Amino acid sequence: MKSMSKNVCIFLSLMFACTTLSACGSSENSSASENKSTEATSTAITQDATSGQKEGETYIGADYTGSPISIKAAHTGNENTTYQVGMLAFKDYVESHSNGKYTVDIFPSTLGGDSDLYEGLQIGTVDFAEVNTSVISSTVEDLKVLDLPFMFSTREQAYAVLDGEIGDKLLQEITDQAGIKAICFWENGFRDFTNNVHPIATPDDLKDLNMRCMQSDIYLNTFKNWGCNVSVMSISETVTAMQSGVIDGHDNNPDTVVANSMWEYQKYFSDSRHFYACKTLDFSQSFWSSLDSEEQNMFTEAAKYARDKERMECANRYDAALDKLKENGMEVTSHDEIDIDAFKESVQPIWSEYENTLGNLINEVKAVVDATN
Repeated sequence: MKSMSKNVCIFLSLMFACTTLSACGSSENSSASENKSTEATSTAITQDATSGQKEGETYIGADYTGSPISIKAAHTGNENTTYQVGMLAFKDYVESHSNGKYTVDIFPSTLGGDSDLYEGLQIGTVDFAEVNTSVISSTVEDLKVLDLPFMFSTREQAYAVLDGEIGDKLLQEITDQAGIKAICFWENGFRDFTNNVHPIATPDDLKDLNMRCMQSDIYLNTFKNWGCNVSVMSISETVTAMQSGVIDGHDNNPDTVVANSMWEYQKYFSDSRHFYACKTLDFSQSFWSSLDSEEQNMFTEAAKYARDKERMECANRYDAALDKLKENGMEVTSHDEIDIDAFKESVQPIWSEYENTLGNLINEVKAVVDATN
């Protein structure tokens, strides 16, 4: 009898030990899985987003029992860009805060360029998208202040303007004048030169080059001022034109240059940072008006969450992108090697031209920039 009791005790002890080890193993495996997920991307969504409601955030759909409503979200980059990172953050936020009511389908670089997405938002064929302010400035004149060359020299200066009173005013003007609901600004980034002819370190190096620029009066006039032969086209058209030699080069942020492996057809990169380009995150008015106030709050939070994630990714990738270009054989002219003073002097006619129409707003922006230095 004593032998049986002893055996039972041993059996129970072994069972307890196995259970404890199993629980520890599950905990360690779960932790390892979470660590791998976090390491996979610098913008991984925190576990809090799906493990419970967070104070100060809006949750909807608690009583919703219908089929999920699909949201068409689009951007102009491919899946390797910071735009995709931002849109994935938007998707995660919406789906984790709507209790299954909304799902987000992302269309990267498949619905056209900025002008196409702008039109899609206006007519309601796209629900949510990012659109370059230079495109919307054809409708909203005040946005041109953001296109002026060398307006911003740091991201912090740009954020102080875009996330403050001036930015709020511009977003309201977009909503009032452009037929879309503008929520916030995210980053296209500092624009730099690429070309396949020679290094660019001074304004004179641009003379007679065949260059692409974005759809913007200021961009177009600035390139012409530098003596370029200018073509306006979308990024997909630009890649084809550079590959075929129709144009010599273009300007863009280094992450987009990396995402499109432009070292295969462009030899030179100049870290000039001559434009700081931003985009607005917008909803179509038809989608926005279908939401109640609580849902609008949640989608506003989702857009701003995406903005913050995308901006962080832009900042993290910039120097790494320059290193990647060098590793793949592009000749990179560093920012310190470029005659920035000569470039700033060369664009004074552009500033003078637009001071006639944007003078007060230019002064307001410059005041914020100066205060941020």
